[in-house]
Amino acid sequence: MAEPEDTLARSPVDFDSAVAYALHPEMRRLIILYLVGTLLLPIGLSMFLDPFTFGGLARLIRRVIGLGIMLVGATFFFGGVVGAAFKLVADANILAAALFED
Repeated sequence: MAEPEDTLARSPVDFDSAVAYALHPEMRRLIILYLVGTLLLPIGLSMFLDPFTFGGLARLIRRVIGLGIMLVGATFFFGGVVGAAFKLVADANILAAALFED
């Protein structure tokens, strides 16, 4: 197995290509999805768990809306994280296969 220092020395990746990769439209969408999930998740949690002064139907509606926002936020958050990690690993494997093909 190759040493990490040797692999990094032969790697075609530099700062410019790393920034271009991070700003690629697919990766940008995943990052935006992650950020939207980061914003929606605490909003939904606060609506769901926050004690409400009124009771009855208004409280139930507020909790249901909070639960919906919380679930959408959690889906966006974890979808963005897992999607970005999967894309990063898949692209790194493609690059490694191309480097060590010969």
